[in-house]
Amino acid sequence: MDQQTVRKTFQHRLEPTPEQAAALERTLRLCRVLYNCALEQHRTWWGRGQGRAPTCVQQQAELPDLKAAFPEFGALHSQVLQNVLTRLDHAFQAFFRRVQAGERPGYPRFHGAERYHSFTYKQFGNGAALDNGFLVLSKIGRLAVRWSARWKALPKR
Repeated sequence: MDQQTVRKTFQHRLEPTPEQAAALERTLRLCRVLYNCALEQHRTWWGRGQGRAPTCVQQQAELPDLKAAFPEFGALHSQVLQNVLTRLDHAFQAFFRRVQAGERPGYPRFHGAERYHSFTYKQFGNGAALDNGFLVLSKIGRLAVRWSARWKALPKR
């Protein structure tokens, strides 16, 4: 018997302080910069005629050097940065899947402020957690949340 996973999603409204709102905006801006730089690296490698582009793992291995060279990236949780590169990798996988299927491929785009509006922590409890009705995000703080629905259980770790 096949077991199917049921995923539920909820939208809740964050109510950050002005300092937290600035930190959230800074996080989004730096994630967008990283995405665009990683995309440029893909284009550069491919354009040199190497016939390949950097893998997601290779780019993630460069993150400690990036944090050392640009301290503003050190203010972001490592999983957030890793997820940005994973997003780009998924965009390229979808691009090549569409090329092989003979569909209109749509090469991954550079993202402006209007096209990049979320970031992700990979694990609940490591970087993002709940504390008495507040959402605690690593390196951002304890955010007030307006809950739209009651949770029956906590998210899995």
